[in-house]
Amino acid sequence: MVDRLIIDITPDGAVAVSVKWAHETEAARIGEPALVEWPMDAPALEDLRWYLEDYLRWPFGAYADKGQAVAEKMTEWGTALFDTVFAPGPWREAYGALRARATPAEIVIQSTSPLHLGLPWELLHDPQRDRPLVLDGIGIVRSLPTNPLEPAFPLEQKNLRVLMVIARPHGEKDVSYRLIARPLLERLEAVRGKVDLIVLRPPTLDRLQEVLEQAVREGRPFQVVHFDGHGAFGPTPPPGPDPEREWDRRLFQGAIPQGMLAFEKPQGGTHLVEATQVAAVLAEGQVPVVVLNACQSGQLEAVAEAAIATRLIQDRVASVIAMSYSVYTQAAAEFMTAFYEHLFAGDRIADAVTAGRRRLALHDTRTTPKGPLPFKDWVVPVHYRRSDIALPGLSTDRTGMDPFEDLLDRHRTPTPPAHDEEGVWAPEGVFVGRDTLFHALESALPHHKTVVLHGPAGTGKTELAKAFGRWWRDTQGVDHPTLVFWHSFTPGTHASLSLNGLTSQIGMQAFGAEFSALDPPQRRSVIDELLATKRCLLVWDNFETAHTLPDPTSATPPLDQTERDRITAFLDRIARSRSALVITSRTPEQWLGGRVRRIQVGALALEEANDYTDQLLTPYPATLPKRQGEAFADLLRWLDGHPMSMKLVLPLLEEADPDTLLDGLRGTTPLPGRHGETDTGTGRDTSLSASITYSFTHLDPDDRQALTALSLFHTTADKDVLALLSRVAGIPAQFQGRTDDGWERLLERAAGIGLLTGMGAGVYRMHPALPAYLADLWRTTHPDVFTAQQEATARALLDAFAYLSAWLHQQIRGGNAPLAVAVSAVHQAGCVKLRALSPFRW
Repeated sequence: MVDRLIIDITPDGAVAVSVKWAHETEAARIGEPALVEWPMDAPALEDLRWYLEDYLRWPFGAYADKGQAVAEKMTEWGTALFDTVFAPGPWREAYGALRARATPAEIVIQSTSPLHLGLPWELLHDPQRDRPLVLDGIGIVRSLPTNPLEPAFPLEQKNLRVLMVIARPHGEKDVSYRLIARPLLERLEAVRGKVDLIVLRPPTLDRLQEVLEQAVREGRPFQVVHFDGHGAFGPTPPPGPDPEREWDRRLFQGAIPQGMLAFEKPQGGTHLVEATQVAAVLAEGQVPVVVLNACQSGQLEAVAEAAIATRLIQDRVASVIAMSYSVYTQAAAEFMTAFYEHLFAGDRIADAVTAGRRRLALHDTRTTPKGPLPFKDWVVPVHYRRSDIALPGLSTDRTGMDPFEDLLDRHRTPTPPAHDEEGVWAPEGVFVGRDTLFHALESALPHHKTVVLHGPAGTGKTELAKAFGRWWRDTQGVDHPTLVFWHSFTPGTHASLSLNGLTSQIGMQAFGAEFSALDPPQRRSVIDELLATKRCLLVWDNFETAHTLPDPTSATPPLDQTERDRITAFLDRIARSRSALVITSRTPEQWLGGRVRRIQVGALALEEANDYTDQLLTPYPATLPKRQGEAFADLLRWLDGHPMSMKLVLPLLEEADPDTLLDGLRGTTPLPGRHGETDTGTGRDTSLSASITYSFTHLDPDDRQALTALSLFHTTADKDVLALLSRVAGIPAQFQGRTDDGWERLLERAAGIGLLTGMGAGVYRMHPALPAYLADLWRTTHPDVFTAQQEATARALLDAFAYLSAWLHQQIRGGNAPLAVAVSAVHQAGCVKLRALSPFRW
């Protein structure tokens, strides 16, 4: 039983307050309706959006001050909102009466206006108390005005079934939208109760309807559909008789357009679907609870979310839990884990939302480049309700079990499974991010069947492939969890890289010892039938060693032409099967032809790099003070989201300061190591130098020497600047006489073996550890003249940048300022590095 204070808001902003005590059947009106002046204007709402969505990405300098100021304003805004709806008089007295009772209490915001429902009501703060209402024993629920509605769908199952709809129709442009399903899946292992978390593949409206209808026919309808994607507005309603009621996108006033959800089209692209149509599909599927992580930006997203949520609860969805702003994955997983745990306990949906919000407030630190910072994202989850429901059938016996919070605490930071549990799929450390690449794989594999993940050494291709294999295994991407197969081409792992060896490994895993009794033609036939009739996933790791970058030590011979033909024929059979193959390589493997899709693996996105930084440095608390200044920010910029460099360099902060590590990465001093070592391993997967050496040895000696010029660059190298460098008199012989075309051929070759990444127009992104590696090579091969040669080359490079600057000036004067600005941005870091190359002075 719950006491409720009901705030009705008309589209023109008039407020009426009613109260419904738990023991009564009808609500009683309190006082008279009144027009009110809403306290939060557009700039305040934008400040709130910036704080919740952008602040933690780079909380340095002025942004740190602004973030703290906005956090402090949240109490001020909440108090102003409270004083607006509970002004002294009968409304304030009704609130006081609600507070005085011992019964659980809620404040219900009722309106047909998404504009008013979309306001941040969770900020409501009684100035006489020290916490906002939602953290002080009073729930906040949004709803539609009372109407004779059909009851929501019954909840009778004992197994919780969640259908996850992950829509990223814009592909790489959706990089800022992080996947919530993966961390949620990891954390659901920590709570009791059986959960079926199924990903909708493909994320189309037709497929959603098909899956929901099939679940109903089988007597196992989904209780929750979790939509992780975009919300939007549809076309503006046609002009009506009152022009003042027309929708104004700038002021968020007037008649609200139809809310829409962005699904994907079968062949890719955006399919905007009106919320009414989605609601009809959910109604046919008898879905009582919907979770929306659908957003655009700022106040628009809150209004769109409200328009969508109210449409869904009109059509028999009992509850909609929405994220009113783009939510960080750490917070979303935190909230959702507590939310689902309380569903298992048989609690009301509203109580589960409160538990999730309380979890966010109690554990209020979030990962940032500076380390954990306090953050008030408890305001983000909102609850729209048609009817009050619980899931009593999921309640489990807790006799002798740990309390919820204690159990969740042990799983707040996921720990990787032991290797004997996961085998080859076990992660090396904690895997974070790569949401854009996950989506690219999900989109590509149904059509291309074979995908090559290619990129420079250390970009995390192997860990990405492992994580994707675990993901498909655990979300029904394959027909059975055992149908994921791993094969490593790492030199020395297998005596032979032949197709017979690959198929034998699959057969032994799938069928056991009986497979070995078959002759070779029978084995091939069995494997072909398995892949054709069952949805399997194969992963071939470090495939470059098979042909394009064979092992220099010849520990495992590369494939000859006959075996390469067998491999390509096998890929043709995969293309006609139900199965899929993911290949990781430092090169695009062009010899495989057009039968494969190629996806480049580069740096981590900013938020992903922030998460990884915190994961790496959490075991080293002494590094926290070193993470507060601009020097650490500069170190992160240099590491550029490169996973292996971050993994091997950042822990060195325990004994070195950021400036010392930067000098080592620049190549001006040796890169320090832990406990006196200069590197952290010897293998190509555990040592920065060994990782680069494996690729570097595939260049001829003259090209290796010429490439040492890149030790003076940072982040990017430009073939035009290098060509200008080669024309300057007095530079070392290894750099002389190389033309634009010559440098481009060399840089293309370096990109082809995984040392650089092409960015177009002769510009290449560099491995963060490459400058130090090349400087050390230069120092080693020219020990007597290294200092003089480096100074002469640095002077020549300065001249080259001077020529470039003159050209940029001409572009600006000639009206091509955008090109000049873009080129300047590419080379800014390189100019900063030249300035930092002490003791050289000009």
